[in-house]
Formats: sequence, structure tokens, C-alpha cells
Amino acid sequence: MIFKTLTLNNFRVFNGQTTIDLDPRKEGMFERPIILFGGLNGAGKTSILTAIRLALLGKRALGAVITKKDYLSYLNEQTNKTATKAQQDAESSITLSFSHTHQGKHNLYEVTRKWQLESDEKLTLTINGEQDTSLNSEQVQAFLHEIVPPGIGDLFFFDGEKIAELAEDDTGSYLKEAVQKLLGIDIINRLSNDLDIYLKGLGAETADKDTLKKIKAAEDQKKQITQQVNTTRDKADSIGAQLTELKNKIAAKEHEIQAQGGAWAKTKDQEQAKASELIELEKELTAKIRQELSGSLPMALAPTAMQSLIEQLTSDQQIKQAKAFGNELVQALPNLESALNQKFDTQSSDIMATVNSYFGQLVNQTALAEPKLDISDSEFALINAQVTEASQSQALIKELSTALTQTQNKLSSLSINIERAPDAADLHELYTSLRELEKQRDTTSKEYISELLKAKEFKAKELELAKRLEKDYSKLKNNHSADKAVERVELSQYVLQDFKHALTELRVTQLEELFVKAYRKLARKEDLKLSAKIDPTSFDVNLVDAEGVIINRKSMSAGEKQIFAFAILEALGKLSGKVLPVVVDTPLGRLDSKHRDKLIKHYFPEASEQVILLSTDTEVDEDFYQAIEHKVSHAFEIEFNQHTNCSTLREGYFWAELAQEAI
Repeated sequence: MIFKTLTLNNFRVFNGQTTIDLDPRKEGMFERPIILFGGLNGAGKTSILTAIRLALLGKRALGAVITKKDYLSYLNEQTNKTATKAQQDAESSITLSFSHTHQGKHNLYEVTRKWQLESDEKLTLTINGEQDTSLNSEQVQAFLHEIVPPGIGDLFFFDGEKIAELAEDDTGSYLKEAVQKLLGIDIINRLSNDLDIYLKGLGAETADKDTLKKIKAAEDQKKQITQQVNTTRDKADSIGAQLTELKNKIAAKEHEIQAQGGAWAKTKDQEQAKASELIELEKELTAKIRQELSGSLPMALAPTAMQSLIEQLTSDQQIKQAKAFGNELVQALPNLESALNQKFDTQSSDIMATVNSYFGQLVNQTALAEPKLDISDSEFALINAQVTEASQSQALIKELSTALTQTQNKLSSLSINIERAPDAADLHELYTSLRELEKQRDTTSKEYISELLKAKEFKAKELELAKRLEKDYSKLKNNHSADKAVERVELSQYVLQDFKHALTELRVTQLEELFVKAYRKLARKEDLKLSAKIDPTSFDVNLVDAEGVIINRKSMSAGEKQIFAFAILEALGKLSGKVLPVVVDTPLGRLDSKHRDKLIKHYFPEASEQVILLSTDTEVDEDFYQAIEHKVSHAFEIEFNQHTNCSTLREGYFWAELAQEAI
């Protein structure tokens, strides 16, 4: 399929009729697959992607389950507002012409979708210039779905949000849905379920009235409980959304309080009380230090001199004691001599001479010495005690000084925090608001948990009824075990399951190969040794390093996840076997320069025979434009007019057109 032209009439930002040439042009033998659209945010890039999706997919462009009312409402919203102001029932339309080979025939198709306010749309198909009037709107849509199945369309026509959705999907649910649609597994599941319903119907035909009545009552009860489960879950989801919003508001309020010094204000009273304690401690320490300074401490300032003084005083004391001893001895010697004469008669003079010689020598040693500092014993004891006390006081002073310094530092820090803290009155309103939000959060949280518990209780009842019904259905089937129809249906179900399993295994292997090939093309050099492993049950895609270790996707950066998502989309697209144009809107928002470079050079030029790239000037900038210029067929710039609130197209891409004009 190759898109030829897209005509927009009163569609979104495009007032009146705008026809866009989408047919890729060649330069000699070289293909130029890229049709580049440049536009600033809000200019109308998404309008072009939306138009293409809407033209081909109809209401399925909005999702799998969309009511007719919602679809018509959506179409009305797409009508250009300027057109409806000028004319209330202004008609809007999209016309997409494309070439396509269908059932071996290559034709030029043109599909047109028209609508007016509060009216049904009209869908027509033209083949090679002639409208096919044999097909009504539903049949035309069915034909379009045959060419571009809705599930496949999402793999070829997507925007940055779809990439982000796929990139952030850590559950594998998105990929599981895409793969199931791609492989037709959803149809197999539906067919299996239909056969199961058919079996139940067969059993019901011959069951007795009491059994049928019992089953009917159980089904009604199950239906009622299922409704209660859904209602309770919806309510819980709604409350959960409110709870999330409240948490966000609380976080914002806390941030606001924090920004205004709330962190210090919160503990301001405590810190002021602590500061008062420190001030008292500072006074106490200062008084103790002064007390020590007024005591014996000065003696410790000259330890050597004091040591010499003590030594001198000790020496003086010894001299004084020796002199006192000598005086007392001289006074006692006459009495000693008299006593010796009486007791020893002839030998007394010898003994006395010996005593005089011994004590005379001893006394003579200190006879000539004189104390330098003549102080009393009590004064010496006082000085000695003061010197000892001075040494202890010095250690105490050091300890007190350290404590005083620490106290003053703490006091200084507290003072800074107290100065930073705004007055409580300034934050009163914010704190009041925060407390109110916290109350609402607590109340909402209780409601949320209550609804979840209710849902869980209802779900348990629903499962119990489902089991009971399954037993009843099994009895009905057993009653018809001989029935050929039952036997064939059951065999068909077995075959379907086998087919589903074999098909899944085969395609998952193919998908792994295609994904790895696509990922390596876009990855950095260090990632080239990675391989992929896809779980055939959950369809979760994992990258595996050279040592066989699975890489946690949650640890990947946003840019790496987007590269991962692009690789998945490319692999799924190729696995579908469809040859369709690729339309990508604003795809590079989260990527760094290296990843952008990879996509620009290796994805867009090779993604398809026709690639419609819708970009801002910061995504495909001058450097990137030059890198892909040789692959660009032609380009358009979408210009939004602030006065008319409408956009127009001109051929050229931002500066490229200006540069060409300058040349």
C-alpha cells in the first residue's frame, strides 16, 4: 500500500479544503521514502496522523469498544471550529487515496469519510475512479479492515505517546494484546468460548426443569454479583484516583512549605527551647572557667619555674631540718656524756669521742648550708598543694574549654536554623491546608480499602458460583457424552488449543529473531551482543546479555525503553506480513542525541517504502535533516495562524526552504 493523497476538509485545525501529496518521489533509481512534516507544537501534526487512522480504521481508531454515540461525538469534535462558527452544519470530510494490490489486482482506491453535526457519517469507496455503489458504509469499513486490521494499524500508525505507553509497559499486557491480535489468537479464544457456550446450550436442551431452574437461578445470581463486583471495582478505581490526586496535592503542599522554610519552622519551638538550655550551659561553663582562672591555674602557666621552686623549697626544708637536728644534738650531748661516764667509767671517753666524731661529721655537712627561701613548713605545704592543684586545674580548664566551644557551635547552628525559620503565623495557612488534605487522604484511604475488601468479597462469591455452575454444566455435558455433536465440539476445542499453542511457539520464535535484529540496528555498540527471550505465555519481552542474564527493563533509561519499543513495533510490523506505510508523530521527545541519531539514520529511512514523519524543529533539526535529506522525498511545514486558529501547509521544511530560496 502506498498513500497517494490526503484531503482534509474542515478537519481539526485545517479550515476549508487542504490536499496533501503523499506519493513518495524518486531521484533517478534511488528511492526517497520519507515524507517529512515539520510543525511546532499545536500546529497540526497530530491532525494528519489522526486523519489517516480515522480514514482507514473508522471508530476502531479510538479503541476496541466505542459506542456509536461516543464515535459521533468524537467526529463532531474533529470539525474545524472556524467552519462551524461560519456555518453550524458545516460538512467535514477526509479523503485518502492509495494504491494497493488486492486479490492479485493492483488498483487505486479512494476512501472518503464525511460527516455533519449530529448526523451519521457517510463512507464511500472509489476504485480506479469509479465509486463502488454496491457496498454500504459497513461493507466499505469491513473491506478497509481486511486491508488494515485495527490491531495491525496500531503497529504502523502511531505517535510518541503510543511509543511511551509501550516503552513503560512492564507488565507485557500491551504486547500480549498486540501479539494475540497479530496472530489471530483472540479469534481462537473467541471461537473456543463460543463452542463452550454451544455445549452448554446442548445440555440445556435435555436437562430437566429443576436442573435448568437451578442453573438459571445460579446464572442470575452470578450475573448480579458480577455487576456488584464491577460496580465496586469502578467505585474503588474512582476513589483510588481521588486518593492519588490527594497524595499529589499533599506532596505539592509539602514542597511549598519546604520552599518557605517549613523544615526549620516545624522544629522551631524545639530548637528555641534547646537554644535556651545551651545558653544556660554556656553561662555555667564560663563561670567554672573563670573560677579556675582565679585559683591556682596561673602557677600551671610556668611549669618549669614552679618545678624549680618546689625543688628549692624542698632542699631548704631539708637544710632547716638538719640544722634543727644539729642544735638539738648539741644541747643533748652534755647529758649524754654524763650518762656515759656513770655507766662505762673507763671507756666513756672513747664512746663519747666516737659519738662526737659521727654526729659532728653529720652536722658539719649542713652547718655551712643556708636555706635560700626562708618560709615556714605550712607555707611550703600550701605552695606545694597549689602547684599540684594547678596541674589538675589546667586539665579541667582544657575540658571546660572544649565543652564551651562545642556548646557555642551548637548554639550558632541553632541560631541559624531559627533565623531561617519563618514565623509560625506565616506558615499557619499552609499547615492548616496540609492537615486538611491529610485528613481527606486518611478518610479516602479508608474508603478505598473498604471498597477493595468489598470487591474481594464479591469476587470470592462470584468464583464460588462460577465453580458451582461449572459443575452443573459438566453434568449437562456428561448427559450428552454420547452425542456426536458434543464429541466433535470437544475435539474441535482440543484442536484449537493445540493449534493456538503451536502457532504461538512458532511465531514467538520468529518475533524474537525479528526483534533482536531490529534492536541491534538501533542499539549502541555495547548492546550488540544482547539477545531476546519472549515468554510464550505472558508475551513479556526480555533482553538477555552475553552471559545469559536477563536485563531488568525497569532499570533501563526512558530513551533505552523507547528504542526497545521501536524495535518491538518494527518486529511486530514485519511479523504481520503487511506492507503498509509507516506514520510516526513526534517520536523523539524522550531520546538523547545518540538514540535520536540511530533512529534518524537507521529506522526511518528503512521502516517502510513510505514513511510519513511528523516532527518538530527540535526533533529533526538541521543536523538530522542533513543526515536523512537524501531519503526525503519532499517536506511540508505546517504553519499555525494565531489570529484564525487554523493551519496551512507549504512545501519545504523550516530552514531548508529558506536556504533553498537564498540559493
